[in-house]
Amino acid sequence: MKHFSILLAFNLISSTIYSIFSGFSRFSFINCVFTIGMIYFLFGSMCFIWEKGFFNITIYAFNKLGQQLQRRKGALCDDNDITIDDYTHRENNFFLTNNLLLCGLIISSVSLVISFISIS
Repeated sequence: MKHFSILLAFNLISSTIYSIFSGFSRFSFINCVFTIGMIYFLFGSMCFIWEKGFFNITIYAFNKLGQQLQRRKGALCDDNDITIDDYTHRENNFFLTNNLLLCGLIISSVSLVISFISIS
């Protein structure tokens, strides 16, 4: 909850500062809130995808390819074969993933609702 509050406060402060410098209209504030919320959501979804191991197989394939190329050149004589189990069971944990996803989703959806209400 602490990180969520910090992300929300940063969004509101930076949106307010941007709105003041751009002539302080409510639409510039809402647009800035939405943009920062979507950036939060984008980074949160990238962290989520990375945590779940989507890129582990890709990293394994590139390491295997690099190992084969080194063997053909004769530059590397290591007999340590890379196994797929080394990569599939590796997990990464980022402490802000859930906060970024939740904060970005809430901020963006609330700013969308406010923008539709203010238009009509």
